[in-house]
Amino acid sequence: MDALHAVDILVALKLATRAGRAASVRRLEEDLGLSKSAVANSLRHLRELGLVREAPEGREVNRLLLRDCLEHAARWIAPAEVGDFELGLPTAHAAEPLRDKLTGDEDPVVLPLPHGPVRGRAVSPLHPLAPAAAAKDPELHRLLAIVDALRIGRARVRQVAAAELRACL
Repeated sequence: MDALHAVDILVALKLATRAGRAASVRRLEEDLGLSKSAVANSLRHLRELGLVREAPEGREVNRLLLRDCLEHAARWIAPAEVGDFELGLPTAHAAEPLRDKLTGDEDPVVLPLPHGPVRGRAVSPLHPLAPAAAAKDPELHRLLAIVDALRIGRARVRQVAAAELRACL
């Protein structure tokens, strides 16, 4: 059994946004910008680890297991660094739903994206294709922002992000 990779988390998060709607390999490929083989390998990893199962209505994410995995291991599976100022999508404490719950944080942080709406300190993305996929899908953007808060945040930020993740998943 292979270990969980950052691309697997991206695929699982996208599946979580499609609850109740079919998510074919081709659809995931289009939505995330990944190759068909990368999507298929991620789905295989996720099934082996029990994070995804095949159901009559399509693939289903084990939300409880995914939530626990992200809450406790995201920062080790996909370590993040905060870098220089760039344009991008707001993430972590700078994005909804955490922006209104956390005050007093300094500069905004962003997922680097050319022509992004906000200038802030760049957070290394969960996966190189995550910012572009998040720009097309507000629900995926929300989940990625929560995961980024778990990856870069201090104890209080992680605590608030974990509570928000529980509400979403």
